[in-house]
Amino acid sequence: MKKMYRLSLMGLMSLVFSASALAAGTLSVGDQRGNARAILEAAGELNNLPYTLEWHEFANAAPLLEAMRAGSLDAGSVGDAPLTFAVAAGLDAKGILATQYAGNAIIVRKGSPLHSVKDLVGKRVATVKGSSGHNLALQVLTKAGVDPRTVNFVFTTPAEATLVLDQGGVDAVATWEPYVSFATHQSGARILVDGKDYPAISYLVASNTAIANKRSELADFTQRLTRARAWGEKHPQAYAASISKLLRIPQDVALAKVQREINTVDSNQQQVLAIQQNTADRYVKNGLIPKPLTAASFIDLSLSQDQ
Repeated sequence: MKKMYRLSLMGLMSLVFSASALAAGTLSVGDQRGNARAILEAAGELNNLPYTLEWHEFANAAPLLEAMRAGSLDAGSVGDAPLTFAVAAGLDAKGILATQYAGNAIIVRKGSPLHSVKDLVGKRVATVKGSSGHNLALQVLTKAGVDPRTVNFVFTTPAEATLVLDQGGVDAVATWEPYVSFATHQSGARILVDGKDYPAISYLVASNTAIANKRSELADFTQRLTRARAWGEKHPQAYAASISKLLRIPQDVALAKVQREINTVDSNQQQVLAIQQNTADRYVKNGLIPKPLTAASFIDLSLSQDQ
C-alpha cells in the first residue's frame, strides 16, 4: 500500500515563497504596515528597477524575521529590538541601512487614571515580546527606577494589544506606529510616554545569503530608500497620502504616523552601533535573550554606501 503524505497549506506556501525569494534577478522584500514600500512608491523610487521587486507585507517584525530565517526573504524593514531578538535566536542577517525612529510609545485608554511611568507598577502592559514597544517599556521603567518585574507584561500581537486596551483588558500598551496614532485618533487613547525621548533605530535588514549573492540589487535598493526617506521629510503630506492608500487608514492617522516617526537616515556607524549594543545588553539583562551579543557582528552600513 502506498504511503500518503500530506503537506500543510502553510508548508506549501513556505516552499513556494522560498523558491520565489531565491529566483535570479529578484529581490524579495518584507515590509511592515506602510514602511518602506509606501515611501518608495510616493517618492517615485520604484520606477525603472533593474531587477524584479517582490513585496511581502507583515503585521510586525517577528513573522518577517522568521520568514527571512527560513530563507523566504532577501531583506525587510524592522526595528533594532526585534532584530536583536531574532539574531539571538539564530537569524543569519545584518542591518544594512539605519534610520532614526521615534514612533514608539506607551499608550493608555481615554480617561485612564495612569499619568506617570511609576503608575505602571502592578499594572498590565500589553506588547509584542522582544519588540520595539517592549524595548521602550524596559527603557522607561528603568529610567524611572521601576523594576520591570513589578509590571505584568501581556504578550500579544500589536493589533490585539490596542483592541484589548479599548476593552479594558489591559492598562497600557507599549507599541509603535501606525498603532499609536490609530489609537489616539480613533479611540481617544493618550500617550503616556513618547518614544522621541528614547533613541531607537529602524533597519533595512538583509540575509547574509542575499548580501553575498545580491549585493548590487541590495545596494541599489538602499540608495533608493535613502533618497526616498529624504524626500519624505520634505513631503509629509504626500507620504501620508501614500500610506493612507496602501493601508486603507484615515489621512489624519497616516499624517500623524509620518510626523511622529522621524525616519531620518543615520549613516554614523558608531552611533548606530552604540544604540544597538545598548538594546542587546538590555535584553540580556532582562532575560529576553540567553547570552550577550556584539552589535558589530550583525550591523554593517557599508553596503548602503556602495556606488
